[in-house]
Amino acid sequence: MKIILVIILFFLPVIAPAQKKEIVAYYTGFHPKYKRSYLKVLEKNGSLDKITILNYAFAIPLPDSSGNIIPAFTDAYSTYQEVYSKEMSIDDIADSSTQRLRGQLNQLRKVKVRHPELKILLSIGGWGGSTYFSDLALTPESREKFVSACIDFFIQGNLFIGNDAGCKGSAKGVFDGFDIDWEFPISGGPEGTHYNHNDRENQTALFALFREKLNNINPNLLVTAAVSARSWEFWKYNFNKDQRYLDWLNVMNYDNHGIWDTLTGHHTNLLSSPNDPDWRKESLDHTVKYLLDSAGVSSDKIIPGAAFYGKGWEEVNSRNFGLYQPGNANAVKHHIRFENYNDYSEIIKAGYQSCWDNLAMAPWLYNSEEKFFWTYDDLRSIALKARYVDAYNLRGLMFWSINGDDSLGSLVNTIYIKNMPDILEFISKADNTLPSIKIIVPIEKQEIVTGSNVIIETDINDYDGKVVKVEFFVDGKSIGYNTFAPFDWVWFNAAFGRHKIEAIALDNNGGKTTSDTLDVIVIDNN
Repeated sequence: MKIILVIILFFLPVIAPAQKKEIVAYYTGFHPKYKRSYLKVLEKNGSLDKITILNYAFAIPLPDSSGNIIPAFTDAYSTYQEVYSKEMSIDDIADSSTQRLRGQLNQLRKVKVRHPELKILLSIGGWGGSTYFSDLALTPESREKFVSACIDFFIQGNLFIGNDAGCKGSAKGVFDGFDIDWEFPISGGPEGTHYNHNDRENQTALFALFREKLNNINPNLLVTAAVSARSWEFWKYNFNKDQRYLDWLNVMNYDNHGIWDTLTGHHTNLLSSPNDPDWRKESLDHTVKYLLDSAGVSSDKIIPGAAFYGKGWEEVNSRNFGLYQPGNANAVKHHIRFENYNDYSEIIKAGYQSCWDNLAMAPWLYNSEEKFFWTYDDLRSIALKARYVDAYNLRGLMFWSINGDDSLGSLVNTIYIKNMPDILEFISKADNTLPSIKIIVPIEKQEIVTGSNVIIETDINDYDGKVVKVEFFVDGKSIGYNTFAPFDWVWFNAAFGRHKIEAIALDNNGGKTTSDTLDVIVIDNN
C-alpha cells in the first residue's frame, strides 16, 4: 500500500472503435444536484453515446386491492405524470400537460430516439424494494399474475391513469425488457423482507416465465438479474440453471465491506488482498472465478460491477493510513461526505490523502485530522476493471449508478476507452533529464501459473520533474497505462508460454524512457 499525490489530468476527445462489450448503467431517475434534468447532463457529456444498457431503477412489487402482487412505481407522478419544462428536457422541448406520457418515461423515450442502439430495461426491486418478491414468486399462479402485469404495464405500455397521464399503450416502446433485482432470496435484505425456504427455486421459475413470455412477444427483449457478489450469499442462487433464462447476470461487486464491519476495508476492490482480515477475501476477481469455475456460468453471461459511490468510516486511527483499522461506519452523516464519485474534488480539497492498495488494486481516502476513511472506485480501478472484462472475455461491465459520475462523465468514459484520461499538456524544458524506470515485480525469468493476474510494480525516478504516465506492454502490445503514482498495473489472465514485459515512463516535460525488457515464463498449472 502506498500514498500518492493527486495530479491534474486532461481528457482526450473520445475517438474509439465500435463498442464490443456491454456497458450497463443503473439510473435512479434524478441526480441530487441536477435533480430531474440529469438525463440532459448525460446527453451533454456524451455518456449516453457510450453506455449500451440503461437500467431504470426502480419499480417495486406491491400488493393490489385484491392481494395480488403487481409492479408499481413508488413515485408515479415523477415517473410519468410530471410536466417537464424545456430546461429539464433532454431536447429542450417541454412536456404538454395534455400528453399521456410525461416525466422521466417521456425523457427515456426521447433518449431512445436520439440513441436507437441503447437498450432501456426496467429494474424491479432493489434494496428496500424487494419485500414482496418471495410472495410473487411463490406459486405458478402468483408468478403468472406478476409477469403478465409487468408485460402489460411496461412492454405493452398500458400505464394506470393518473393526473391525466397514462393510458393504453402510453409507454409502449420505452422498455426493452427487465432487470430483476431481488435483494435477497431466502434471507437478507432490510427488515420486513419476506422469505420462503423455496425462494431459490421459485426465483429460477420466475426467470423462466419472464423469458418464455418475452420470447412470445420478441426474442430480442432482454431479461437480466442483479445478484449478490458476496460469497456467503452464493447459495441463494441457482446460477447454472438461471443462466439458461437470463441474458446475463449483473454481479453486484460492491459493498464487500460496510456498516456490518468494525474494521475498515475496500468495498469494491478488484483483487483479493492477503492483508484483508476478513477470511473470505471478497473481490471482483474472487466472484468471477467462482461463477466461471465452480458455478459453471458462461463468460458471456457475466457482467461484474463497479461502484460510482463511496462508503465511509469515522473515528479511524492513522495506522496504515486507516486501512483495515477499527472504525465507526457512520462517516456518511458528516458534512464532508463521499457518497458519489462526483464529490471527489470536494473531498480532496478537504484534506484527504489519496492512497492505493497495490494488492487489492483499489483506492481509498484518509483524513488524519478528521480520522475519516473512504473506500471507492477511481479512474485507475475502473480502467483496470474494464481491462479485466476483456481479459476474461466477460459480457461487459456494469455500475451503480451513473448518477454518481462527475459532470464530465469521467468514469463512463474510462470504461468506454478502457483507459484513464491521458496527459496532453507538458511544461517545456530544453535540458530535461529523462526519467528512469525499472520493473521490479515480477522478476526476470520468473515462472507464473497460467491464468494468473500478474501485478506489475515499477521503480521510477525523475530528478528534475515528475513522471505523469506509465504505459505497460506485454509482447509489444499495450495492456493499459496509469497516470497516478504509484505506477503499478495488472496483466490479467496470463497465457501459457514465454512473454516479454516492458513499461514506458513519460515525465511532465514530455521525456520518455523505456524500461529494460523483462522475460517471464507462464507455465501450465497442472
